[in-house]
Amino acid sequence: MTIDTTGFTLGTNQPLNHARILWQPITGTITTDGGTNGDYAANDYTAQRWALAAGACYWTLATDADAEVDCCFIAAHNLSGKTVTIKTSSFLSGALTTRATVTPADKTAICVLFNNAGAAYTVRRVHVAVSDGTDVKVGIIRFGVALQMPIPIYGGHGVITHNRITEAQQQFTETGQWSGRSIKRQAITAGYSWDHVSAAWYATNFDPFAATLPLHPFGIAGNPSKMTGDVAWGWTDEDIRVTNEGRNNWVSFGLNVTGFAG
Repeated sequence: MTIDTTGFTLGTNQPLNHARILWQPITGTITTDGGTNGDYAANDYTAQRWALAAGACYWTLATDADAEVDCCFIAAHNLSGKTVTIKTSSFLSGALTTRATVTPADKTAICVLFNNAGAAYTVRRVHVAVSDGTDVKVGIIRFGVALQMPIPIYGGHGVITHNRITEAQQQFTETGQWSGRSIKRQAITAGYSWDHVSAAWYATNFDPFAATLPLHPFGIAGNPSKMTGDVAWGWTDEDIRVTNEGRNNWVSFGLNVTGFAG
């Protein structure tokens, strides 16, 4: 797991122990320098991947109009040990500025948070550079402005990368002897819940995201400052259920997430 917040200034943002959810990524035209099928990293199918080439490789998304970004999620990758540099530019042509540099230690999801003295950057291009693409594939690259939850996540929460789902099929001989098993599916999972949230905040900020579920996947980091392993590119099989708490016009709700395991 990799979370990088070195380029993030708090300003008026929610503290970094509050979850970030990227559900509305920016879109545009994809180009690559090195490898094939770079546009695959911009769709939702984790099995379809940008296949990098040996040596330094680059992936760039150019927007049709000004867009705002303060985070990047990368998943379905095998970038372990590679140097990954996140860059942006406010122009379609012109210098790219480095916002973060990370070296993943494993295949789990990457979340990079960055901003311009507390405000999202306005961009026309976003760019991911990989030091060496030998035998590397990347399925998900997403930039955008993350939804910042108003309530922190603390104890009692299961860190998603530590909670695995393994579906296996047992194999037996004709005489009933056990002869092994094969893995059908692997994933990671966690439940996220929030209490004492203003009903007005929910309606304005979370409900537009909830309306996209369960059709679309998203990036989530549960507690970027305290739970650095709690990062995933995931989805839910359920609609959100909201409960009125009966006081102060507060509501409670939760989100069960299944994540890509790598």
